[in-house]
Amino acid sequence: MLIISAFATLLLTAVLGYLSKFKTKNATDFISAGGDVHVFGSTGALMGSIIGGASTVGTTQLAYTRGIAAMWFILGICTASILLSFFYTKVIKAQNVLTLPQILESTFGKKASIVASLLLSIGMLVHINGQVIACNSLFSTVFDWRGLLITGFVILLLMSYVIFGGFWGGTLIGSLKMILLYSTSLIAGYYVLFKLDGKHVITSSLTDFFWYNPFNNGFFSDFGSYLSTVVGVLSTQNYFQSIMASKNLKVAKTSGFLTAVLVFPIGIVCTLIGMFMRVQHPNILPATAFPKFIVTYLPAPLAGVTLATILISSLATGAGLTLGVSTIFAKDLYKSWLCVKATDGQQLKFMRWVILGIGLITFIVTTLLADAIILNFGFASMLLRAGPIFVPLVMTLYFPKHLTPTVGMVAIVGGPSASILWLLLGLPMQSAIFVGLVTSLLIFVVHRRLLRYRF
Repeated sequence: MLIISAFATLLLTAVLGYLSKFKTKNATDFISAGGDVHVFGSTGALMGSIIGGASTVGTTQLAYTRGIAAMWFILGICTASILLSFFYTKVIKAQNVLTLPQILESTFGKKASIVASLLLSIGMLVHINGQVIACNSLFSTVFDWRGLLITGFVILLLMSYVIFGGFWGGTLIGSLKMILLYSTSLIAGYYVLFKLDGKHVITSSLTDFFWYNPFNNGFFSDFGSYLSTVVGVLSTQNYFQSIMASKNLKVAKTSGFLTAVLVFPIGIVCTLIGMFMRVQHPNILPATAFPKFIVTYLPAPLAGVTLATILISSLATGAGLTLGVSTIFAKDLYKSWLCVKATDGQQLKFMRWVILGIGLITFIVTTLLADAIILNFGFASMLLRAGPIFVPLVMTLYFPKHLTPTVGMVAIVGGPSASILWLLLGLPMQSAIFVGLVTSLLIFVVHRRLLRYRF
């Protein structure tokens, strides 16, 4: 019964992904649904892309080893969901760009935009790999399926969500995912708290303050995780696309608030499950904590739907990121640089080829790094996305005077370079975001000081 309910749910989403092609008439529909999405669809698209395996399986995994400190990733997502529409208010009102690098190009020029496009795409590719590894962990734990075949199956499902209908596919599946994820999370929370007396189990066994200390890995490290998530989301193409697809600013703001409200309790449930499993099953692999809880403690039909929902969460997030990368490649590299006169049909065809290429790269990477920690992909990805994008975006949107292409290029390259150097020196990953952002900001500050000195 578990397998039947799981695969029936997965099949439903695959069918929705295919049917979305009938709503896609041109490249604009594929990228942003024509910018005419209402609250339900906008919330579904944003939640569908913003919360995935790193937010569910990954949060449970981290809670298994570090307690409530696992909530930093979820808190960062909630904060960023609310800030998205406020941060991009000017752009939403203007409705004149489709990608983040296009915003940078208006101030720093085409070369800076291309470099930003490539760096941003790498960061998003890292996160796609994390989502696929989360899916593989679920399949290996529940069905004992491993190897290249299951990795290939997961990636084919992921691509099917967007390769036919693009943003419309993500919207339809994201809306279904929103309903399924919220309802199954509440049911799982009910089981762990009331049916299994989870509060008593956790507090009576995990008595060390470590488990309840939100900074048990150090203030700068844990706050750095939160900050990297916030700025990473604000610097990610597919989340920007979800906001830009909204019919107007009011819809964008409402969908951001609703996403935060829906995501927060999911994070609490995953954290409780991780700590509960630490007590009841102290010798399992942390990455298997969530699926083992579902299979062990929930009724089989409900367990099947819940597992399928978590798989859909990871796949939909990966699909959204895939669409984001293909959009950047089509608009900022192909249309803007390689083939300026590309028709609408040529752009659509190019985007679908990019999606297939991403699938191949993801297959290779996830096969080589199958045992990696899931949330590390999330944090590393946020760092790589935010480093080259966030501070230059702030400067372009809010302090555009006296900026030059040179300072933009230096900041776009300098921020992530400083973060990577920090990591190569063996220093904590979660602190690297501070280094990258501060370096990028200092480049602009020094530039302003030099301009004042000259005049």
